[in-house]
Amino acid sequence: MKDGYWALRKYTAGQVGESIKYWIPGEKPSRSQRRIKSDIRKQKANEANCERSFARLIHSNFRNGIDQLVGLDYSPEGYEKMLSGRVKNLDKFSAMDRIMALAQHQAELFLRRVGRECKKQGIPFRYLMVTSDMDGKTGEAVRVHHHMIVNAEALEICKEKWTMGGVDYEALLKREDQTDLAEYLMKQVRRLPDAKKYTPSRNLIRSQPKDRIAINGSELRLPKGATLLYRSPYKPGMAQYIRYVLPGVKPGGRENE
Repeated sequence: MKDGYWALRKYTAGQVGESIKYWIPGEKPSRSQRRIKSDIRKQKANEANCERSFARLIHSNFRNGIDQLVGLDYSPEGYEKMLSGRVKNLDKFSAMDRIMALAQHQAELFLRRVGRECKKQGIPFRYLMVTSDMDGKTGEAVRVHHHMIVNAEALEICKEKWTMGGVDYEALLKREDQTDLAEYLMKQVRRLPDAKKYTPSRNLIRSQPKDRIAINGSELRLPKGATLLYRSPYKPGMAQYIRYVLPGVKPGGRENE
């Protein structure tokens, strides 16, 4: 194998931990953590970043069995109203992308209305908003709609402030790992140039990675007492990934807020 070194990156988000081991080509750094972080960023293509980042936000900020997965759709009247909205540089978009941009604009207006009312009532408001126009299972085009994960305290205000169509909702499943939900939601979002696949509220806790140089490329081990959730196939010389439930760690969701 050419010159290089193995680096280990770990995340903790709520009860869920992740370990990722990368091979970094080039000279091994001496003491600089900044250099390690820079090298790891260059290897991001080895990691399913969007789905995993989204899942970390769920694990760190939302309560299983309490906080809500909300669906927002458009009535015929709401759809026509959405199409009559105004967005800058709309002419540069294709027909499908134009609808996505207009729908995203309506989502932003909705989030502002909910945020103002929550602030007025002294209610916390945390959310992840996704605008979709694909079937997550088939990849076929469907009418544009929105999904959001929101803290339960803000649910009634969300129901009141969405005036463009129907609202459905259900509590997050009572399970430690919400990665399946993150993957399901992200698969419904088309990749658009210069556009993010989801919108997080600014007050979310964001899990920060811890990086270090690994001794070698041996197979990743679970932390003591942890329960394995997922392990990528082990291929010597390739990036590795494991996800697990940490022992003695309380769930996310910011219970004490």
